Order: sequence, then structure tokens, then C-alpha cells
Amino acid sequence: MQRRLPPLENIQAFIEAARGPNFRAAAERCAISPAAFSRRLQALASQFDRVLFERTSDGLRLTEAGARCLRELEPAYLELRRAARAAVGDDVEQTEVRLSLSHSLAVGWLIPRLGDLGAVAPDIRLSFDTIRDDSALRRGAVDLAVCFSDTDFSGLTSRALITVSGTPVASPQVAARFRANPDLSAFPRLAVSVPLNIWDWWTDQAGLTRLAATTRFDVMQAAYEAAAQGMGVVLGALPTVQPYLDDGRLVELGLPWLKYPGEYRLAATSAGRRRRSVATVWSWLETQAANTPTAYFGKASRSRSDNLYPAIAARSSARVAAPSA
Repeated sequence: MQRRLPPLENIQAFIEAARGPNFRAAAERCAISPAAFSRRLQALASQFDRVLFERTSDGLRLTEAGARCLRELEPAYLELRRAARAAVGDDVEQTEVRLSLSHSLAVGWLIPRLGDLGAVAPDIRLSFDTIRDDSALRRGAVDLAVCFSDTDFSGLTSRALITVSGTPVASPQVAARFRANPDLSAFPRLAVSVPLNIWDWWTDQAGLTRLAATTRFDVMQAAYEAAAQGMGVVLGALPTVQPYLDDGRLVELGLPWLKYPGEYRLAATSAGRRRRSVATVWSWLETQAANTPTAYFGKASRSRSDNLYPAIAARSSARVAAPSA
């Protein structure tokens, strides 16, 4: 006997419950009472003959079976909703493109370029989530994702988008003190929590003694802001640090730009990539990436590493990439 499919409203309730933060909020998003919401969840669990949620000290969370159901149901539910809107000519659904990328890349690279997208494709509405991995893309919550190359891209369409290079930067006041005493160990060193050993990477590549970070932040923008306020030296990474260099809030210390291993990659599902609006944004992101410098050549670059660390300058000259044409 063929198993009967669960009602769509029960699947919707389950997906909203999994999104959290609690069942009451999820019930409000479904525009039903908490009691009716619970009945829908119970009906779905009964039909699947699975326990979908379990109670912990921190509240309710998905069981292993519930997480598996979410992975399978959410992309299909979102695609069905999109198709239903397309069938009745809902242009908003067809022209909205959802993109996920890290907070720092959104603020330091994407947002300053959004005006150009409006000029190229005025009919497209771009929304984005600040998520650094591919989780939102795989569950169907976004159409495109920009992730670092250590992500598992199996089953996705992806291409290299932006390389990353870094150098120590600081506020003009701290930079002046550094020029008088060019010793990085004498200054507080700021970093982000992920990647963990970013200062180790840069000092290893520069041929210097390893220096640990003294203060860590959860997002790069917070580290940049702290450095701009004079709290220490931060390893600035292109392209996210460029707005700070352009407006002079942060300046180089005369040390080399070194290329970070790996790159940001643009990814989509095969089905999503075929949508006209998604393909348009994909192409636009490729164009923006091609015009993104991989090393900084602004006015702050007049101070080079040759005078402070000539050995580093000689070793790293081959590593500093030229801007894209």
C-alpha cells in the first residue's frame, strides 16, 4: 500500500519549528495557535513514526531522525513554494535572489557594490544572510553561497571567486608609533576566532618569529573597528579591509601583502543555477570579483616594507599579486 503524503501545513510547521527559537515563535510565523501548532507536529511525527524533537536542558532540539527529515523536506518545501508562486505569475519570487556569505565579506565587499547591481539588473531583488558556510544553500534557504575553499562543495556547482591577501594594518596613530619602533611584538595584535592561527600564518610566510593574537573577535569588522580605535595591530585582509584603507581609518605598516592559501568560492545547486535571476547574479558577482584588487595600491601604500624589513620584501615580492585588470 502506498504511504500517504503528509499535509503541507504539517511540513511547514515542522520546518518553522526547526528554525526556532521556540515553538511559540514558530506558531506565530504560521499564524496559528500554539495548540494547533503542536497538533500539526504530533501528526507529522505520528505519520513518520519518528521522534522529531527531544527535550534538553537548553530546550527542544532536533533528534537525529528529525535532522534527517529537515535535510530532505526543507529544500523540497521551498522549491514547491517557489514553483507555486511562479505558476501564478508572482514576479517577486522569480526575481528575488538569496545569497549567503560571511559578515565581513558582506560589509567590506558586497554592500559597497550593490548600486552597480541595481544599474545592471534593476528587476532583481537581492537579499542575503551572513552565514560563512554552505548550510543555508544545502537546505534551500538561499540560492547562492560564497564560502571559503575549505568547504565541502560536493554535489554543488562552484567556481573560484576571490583570492585573499593580508598585511598588518593599524590606525594612523599606532602606525606612526610602529615606524618609530618597527617591532610587531611590542604592539597588541588583534585577530578573529576563525581562522584561529592567522598571525602564525602571516609571520611564517614573512619569515618572522611567530606572534600569537592578544585579542580575538568573532567577526572581522569588529577587529577592524578596534584597530581603527587604536587598540592595536590587525592583520588586514583584502578585500574586506579595503574600505578602511580607502578612507584612511587604517593604514599599512609598510609590510608585505601575502596571499592566503585558498580562496572564496561561489556555489549554487545545479537546479538553482539554471534560474535566470540566479544566473544574472552569478555573472554579476563574477564581474565584481574580476575587478577586485588582490593587493592594495592606494595612497597608504607609499610606505613600503623595503625600508623596515628588506629581507621580507625580497622574499615576498613574488607572493604579492597584482590587481586584476
